[in-house]
Amino acid sequence: MDLRRLLVAVGVGTLGLATVSVAVPSSASAAPAAPRSLAVARAADDVYKVRVTWKTVPDVDHYAIDIIAGDVQTVLDLPATATEYTIDAPNPCTAYKVRVGAVDKAGESTNTGYWSLRALTPSAVMGMAPTRTDEGTTATAAWRVPAWTGYTPLTGYRSVFTRLSDGVVLADQTSMDMSFRYAGIDADRAYTLAVTTVNEYGACVTAKSLIDRYRPADPTNLVVERRADAPGTVDLVWKAPAGGPAPTYYQIGYGTEKVTRLVKVDASARTTTLSLAADKSWVVELKAYNENGGSSAVTGTVPIWDPNAEPPAPETDTTIVPSGPDRVPPTITTTLSQKPVNGWFRTPVTIQFACADDSGAIASCPAPVLAGSDGLARRYSGTAKDAAGNTTTTTVTLKVDQTAPQIAAEVIGTKNAAGWYTTAPRIHYTCTDATSTVSSCPADTVVADGLAQKVTGIALDKAGNTATATVTLDVDVTAPVLTTTIDQTANSAGWYRTAPTVHFNCTDGASGLASCPADTTVTTDGAGQVVTGTAGDRAGNSAGTSVTVNVDRTAPAIVATLVGAANDAGWLRTAPTIRFTCTDGGSGIASCPADVTVDTDGAAQVVNGTTVDNAGNTTSTAVTVDVDKTAPVVTTTVDATPSSAGWYRTAPTVRFLCTDAASGIASCPADTTVTTDGANQVVTGTTVDKAGNTTGTSVTVNVDRTAPKITAALAGTANGAGWHRTPPTVKFTCTDTGSGIDVCPADVTVNADGTAQVVTGTATDRAGNNTAVSVTVNVDRTVPVVTTTVDGSANAEGWYRTAPTVRFGCTDTGSGVGSCPAARTVTGDGAGQVVTGTATDRAGNTATATATVKVDRTAPAVTVVGATDGAVLGPDANPVLSCATTDPVSGVATAATISRVESNGHHTVRCTGAVDKAGNAAATVQITYSVKLTVQWLIDLTRQYGTGASPVTLQHLANDLNAGRFTAYIAKVTAMTNGAKPTLTPIQAVTLTYWALLLSVTY
Repeated sequence: MDLRRLLVAVGVGTLGLATVSVAVPSSASAAPAAPRSLAVARAADDVYKVRVTWKTVPDVDHYAIDIIAGDVQTVLDLPATATEYTIDAPNPCTAYKVRVGAVDKAGESTNTGYWSLRALTPSAVMGMAPTRTDEGTTATAAWRVPAWTGYTPLTGYRSVFTRLSDGVVLADQTSMDMSFRYAGIDADRAYTLAVTTVNEYGACVTAKSLIDRYRPADPTNLVVERRADAPGTVDLVWKAPAGGPAPTYYQIGYGTEKVTRLVKVDASARTTTLSLAADKSWVVELKAYNENGGSSAVTGTVPIWDPNAEPPAPETDTTIVPSGPDRVPPTITTTLSQKPVNGWFRTPVTIQFACADDSGAIASCPAPVLAGSDGLARRYSGTAKDAAGNTTTTTVTLKVDQTAPQIAAEVIGTKNAAGWYTTAPRIHYTCTDATSTVSSCPADTVVADGLAQKVTGIALDKAGNTATATVTLDVDVTAPVLTTTIDQTANSAGWYRTAPTVHFNCTDGASGLASCPADTTVTTDGAGQVVTGTAGDRAGNSAGTSVTVNVDRTAPAIVATLVGAANDAGWLRTAPTIRFTCTDGGSGIASCPADVTVDTDGAAQVVNGTTVDNAGNTTSTAVTVDVDKTAPVVTTTVDATPSSAGWYRTAPTVRFLCTDAASGIASCPADTTVTTDGANQVVTGTTVDKAGNTTGTSVTVNVDRTAPKITAALAGTANGAGWHRTPPTVKFTCTDTGSGIDVCPADVTVNADGTAQVVTGTATDRAGNNTAVSVTVNVDRTVPVVTTTVDGSANAEGWYRTAPTVRFGCTDTGSGVGSCPAARTVTGDGAGQVVTGTATDRAGNTATATATVKVDRTAPAVTVVGATDGAVLGPDANPVLSCATTDPVSGVATAATISRVESNGHHTVRCTGAVDKAGNAAATVQITYSVKLTVQWLIDLTRQYGTGASPVTLQHLANDLNAGRFTAYIAKVTAMTNGAKPTLTPIQAVTLTYWALLLSVTY
């Protein structure tokens, strides 16, 4: 820790308090001697460091070093063993004053004198006196080297020449020349010259002078006097100015209290008369003028005429010497309380008189006189008188102007009814001053675009008084900006299919918009349609624009023609062709379909064609055709099944099945029943489709109609509901009294689930006759189906924030449901909770279903890490704070974020926004703690630093702090840095001393 920087940061006021608290004397004692051999110098290896050294003196408790850097004072206490101190001095412009004081234990101190150390950079140039030559068109100046040339030699003089009226820099140059010259300036303008000294460490000090307008110098030797024989006539006599340009005329002003009337006198005149009433006192001023302005005023006063009064004393000092042994008059001199500006005072001036006499005895000397009235030549006299009666009178003539000049601003330009100028206006200033006259008046100003622009001009009189005039005006010489946008995009051919709307966008950066075109919707079809608009601003400026659009909202026309002939039923037996014809009266046809030949058979085949115009409009048409180029198909079926020997046991019916995939059947043969027993009986038939295609077929049958006998028996046991859970077997027995049994069915085991399943067996004789018998059985070997549904909404992570209910759904496609589990509500938190239910069907089969749910009804836990609620921390504390978020069930989705608020050392920490994966949000957690300097904290820091000290020493230091004995504490801490084995480093001691000083202020 750098105690020096800490003390500067705390401030001079706190330093003073701290020093007093350490150096309070306990008893009267003699102060120690001042430190010896004080030396202050810049370090040889680093000139930005200042090294202070001294020699010690006896009976010293500590040393106090007092450092003044510019206008900042710093006081530091150093141990009694210290003999040097280094000041970090990064600012090359700063000069230093340093002294060292010896302070004893009672607080008595003796200081050395201040040692002054100059800045690294040079001081200002000396004797700079700018003037004009070449009839006022050339500025020149010369100067002498600065009194202090810097730590290293000068590298140059930077000269900046600026026009006063508008601040334009005309020249900025750096060289070793000790003079300046700039030609081509205006004689009627004022300028400033600033000269800055430079060396390798920088440029810090500037000398600045005013180069006034090229005007005559002041007239001299003005004498104003009433005529004794004609008191109402006043004679004025003067001499021409000693330097500057020759006057073109003189102006004489006069009035009773201030100048109210002006008289112009030819430049060749050196005298004139005024008629001034004898019963009043008058002020008179004289100025010399040329085309660039007037000089300062030379003033005089004319008192009320008193015929008995003595003639006024001349302006020169007068001496009255009476007769007697002492004939040497006294001396009297004057001093003024301030210096004039251009020979003028703008505030009251106090004239002090100093009187002396060789005899040493002054009888009377004038009291100070306050010159507080405006005037061109106010005379103030004082008389000194010695003990012998000798007198000496002196007269001082002052020029006083406490009144600001007058300035008026005139705007040259024309504005519209809304108050805006549409051409750049010019502001012209008129300046007057009744006393010291105008020194500078602003040049005309041309104003650019802008709203409520404030333009201020400043008038300056020769006495340094200023006055301002401000004009506020609105200027807009720029037309508004007008652009267009269309609410839709044209196709690649540049056409719009729906009515486009042209929107005008208007902006104006100055006066604002007065009008903007409304949106225009183009509802007429056509190419090259032009939409125009004009915008106007409040200043009357306008701008126009246009946009061209092509619009075609009408679809094209398309016609389809069928090439080919259909029969009376509308069918074509050969492939037809569809031909398309397209037309468009707007943007023109972009595409038209090619001819289409229908090669596939089918009814109501639709052939589509679509035409597109250049705007993208479309029209479609369709032609429906029936095509059948294929003959129909005819097949035969016999409604009975012959035996393996090819015999029918009943009279068979031959059925003809006619199909046609395209046009359909027009005629199909009727069914034929063969009722006569016999072999090889032939039945024939022919079919025709609607397109006229034909096909013929035939079938041969054998018939025998006497059937055998058959019986069936069931092997297997059903439950009480009539259901088999295992496959039952049906056994058949066959007999035939005729040709005998050819086929008798084998036993049939029913392996398929189902209700009312019919098992049929058929006995067939050798002639092919058969007899069937049936048995009905119910079989269900399949378990029922159990499904689960969960009432409640899980989030995206699959978690429920409230207790969900698992509901079971049971189905059985065989015997039906016998029992189904009841719904169950899951009330416990946890992941992977399994809910099980078992269903039973009527056949006795069972099935089980499970549902797994994740439930978290508890918000995550949030804690503040890094500090405890209500804690009080020391000033060096920098706790690392964070928010800890935990959730033992679903886990953390969003961790809490931290926010802090500090007020006067009180810190509030909040953790907010924690959410778990189930969506539960945690409440805000808040703690507060304080950071402040406390005695206990300093005790802890002392123990931390003083690990090498004994416990007794550390306890004594703690006792001093607890009892508020900060001076004793500081003395002991300082002592711990001494000796062969110090228990504190100097930096540690300085740090502990700093905090003890702060505690002494606030304890």
